[in-house]
Amino acid sequence: MFKLLKNILIFAVVILVYQLNYCNFVLADDSVLNSESQQYITQDNVPVDKKWTIKFNEPVDLSSAQASVKIIDKKTNGQVPIDISLSNNDSYVNVSPKEPYSSNSEYTLSVTDNLKSKYNRSLKSSFSMDFKTILQITNVNDLNVSISQGDNYVLPDIVTATMSDGSVKQVGVVWNKNINTEDSPGTYVYEGNVTGYDKPVNLNVTIKPSNKDVEAVASTSMWIWQLQSQVDAYGGIDNLIAKLKSMGINNVCIKYNEGSSPSGGGTNFRDDFLKYVGNFKQAGFIVGTWGYNYFNYPEDEANLIIEALNNSDYYVFDAEDAVSGKTQQAEQVCQIIRNKCPNAIIGYTSFPIASYHQDIPYSVFNEYCDFSAPQCYWGDMQWSVASCLNKMVQDYKTYGLDKPIYPIIQTYNVDYGDYSTYSGYDFKATGLWSLDNIGSTFMQFINDMGSKFSS
Repeated sequence: MFKLLKNILIFAVVILVYQLNYCNFVLADDSVLNSESQQYITQDNVPVDKKWTIKFNEPVDLSSAQASVKIIDKKTNGQVPIDISLSNNDSYVNVSPKEPYSSNSEYTLSVTDNLKSKYNRSLKSSFSMDFKTILQITNVNDLNVSISQGDNYVLPDIVTATMSDGSVKQVGVVWNKNINTEDSPGTYVYEGNVTGYDKPVNLNVTIKPSNKDVEAVASTSMWIWQLQSQVDAYGGIDNLIAKLKSMGINNVCIKYNEGSSPSGGGTNFRDDFLKYVGNFKQAGFIVGTWGYNYFNYPEDEANLIIEALNNSDYYVFDAEDAVSGKTQQAEQVCQIIRNKCPNAIIGYTSFPIASYHQDIPYSVFNEYCDFSAPQCYWGDMQWSVASCLNKMVQDYKTYGLDKPIYPIIQTYNVDYGDYSTYSGYDFKATGLWSLDNIGSTFMQFINDMGSKFSS
């Protein structure tokens, strides 16, 4: 340990006041009786606005400090203009540059033995310390990125910076907002902050229209609940496929899951689907999947839906009472799926009159899905066709549900003329619920008018 000669000399410690990272060193000790200057360890990576604090064991005379403390630029051998002040009952001498130091440059901080305390005692010997400033970031180029809507893209957490010596370095960046790749096509600007760089870094993200072709699945689709039962009812998968073709239907939407389980009510929907999906594909069908959703186990349910998407052309959420009030869970499920399957075609079906079911997270599905398939079962509702469809369209506009509407209509217990009235609305696609419940009136209309359900 170093000490000063008692009653004769004053004692000093230089501490680095920067992010509470203190480095202490002592000026003199009792065993050294000569007045040779003391040289201390060189400090590297010093900020260009560094404020040094020198601690003494006695109050310092300010005019003496101003005359005795200097910082020299080693490259020019010139003196750096500095401000000197006292603190802590005048026992701390604070030294800061009037202008920032040059980056990546060497300097010497020195204190001569002319320094005196307020008690007129002198420093035993002069001391000095060399230091070198950090490299500064002189430039970070703006970034330009082009992605497709729905792509799995995240903002970068590092950028390339040009340093004051001409070298380049990877540095961290923090952006002012998150990206949503489902945003409408256009160019979005994100502003980044890099520590040690006083300018913003701009990231220009151009979102192009999605590569997925939603209209590729926009045709009349027959919905199937219990596939194996229907295969048995028609005497085999080939007969079932032939029947659908005779009706002019080449798009089927088959149940795949019950919440986070592939099974429900004694039926393994996934196994039945996987057993026959190849037959439908070989026959040229568009094959979709759907599931009745609960979102009680969001990750498990999301993973099962991802599996369904990997085995089919599209998937449709069946969001009814079981998901009421589960906005957060719906968001979690949709985010997991979109992160894994950014370009998958996904729809959702729910009650047609949104204003009657405001606990259903319609807005979440509208954000993440490509189309809506409201269950326009006017017969079960005991409404007219026009009342059901007009109110549905009105509510969707009111609540900002702007994805294409492909209604699902019932294949049972409605009048022949209702199908004609529905066809007059000219929806681009129609879902038929369901093969399991198909009625004779529906079959008569299909035989007479075909399966397009348009005027």
